[in-house]
Amino acid sequence: MTIPAYRLPEGIERGSGFGPSFRNVIQEAISGNEQRFAQWTKCRGVGDLSYGLLTSADPLGDFAAIVAMWRAHFGSLYPFRFRDWSDYTVTDEIFGTGDGSQTQFQLVKTYDPSQILLGVPGSLIYVRSITLTATTPVIKLDGVTQTATTDYTINSSGLVTFTTAPTTDAIMQWTGEFDVPVRFDTDQLPVILNEADLASLRSIPIKEVIGEY
Repeated sequence: MTIPAYRLPEGIERGSGFGPSFRNVIQEAISGNEQRFAQWTKCRGVGDLSYGLLTSADPLGDFAAIVAMWRAHFGSLYPFRFRDWSDYTVTDEIFGTGDGSQTQFQLVKTYDPSQILLGVPGSLIYVRSITLTATTPVIKLDGVTQTATTDYTINSSGLVTFTTAPTTDAIMQWTGEFDVPVRFDTDQLPVILNEADLASLRSIPIKEVIGEY
């Protein structure tokens, strides 16, 4: 399905405590030696919207927005856009290299600590597929800005299709902003109404959606 264009209020997003997570299994022997196994092949963002609501400048309006989204998205059933304000931009990010025949390339963001810390590419990297662009991306081919619809098209999942296959070794780059597809990570919304008729929500967990929306 197509995820709607709207997002929650910025204050709720910024205060959510949203961040990346992995799920690994660590088996430790009596000797102290250990083995580590990854259960997830991809990183997932997790967070809790209730933190943002606690510090909201407009608690009633933000509460109404959360409840409306909760009901309209049937709890955890339908994903929605969310901005991780600590990580939502790319600048001249490489997302593909031409081979003379391939025309479709997925927008990605690569995390390379060696490149950041030492200035050279490393062997331990994480490549993240960007499936929700928040602005019209700037697409470059060998440093030359391409024209949308004329040189390429891009669908709602961040898949770029070039009109003509990029030549061998041609470098594709993009610049823009992106959102994260998330869903509520529970099907119960525990609303507490205090004596002053002010509603509060103790926990509203969210989780990034990986794969099909």
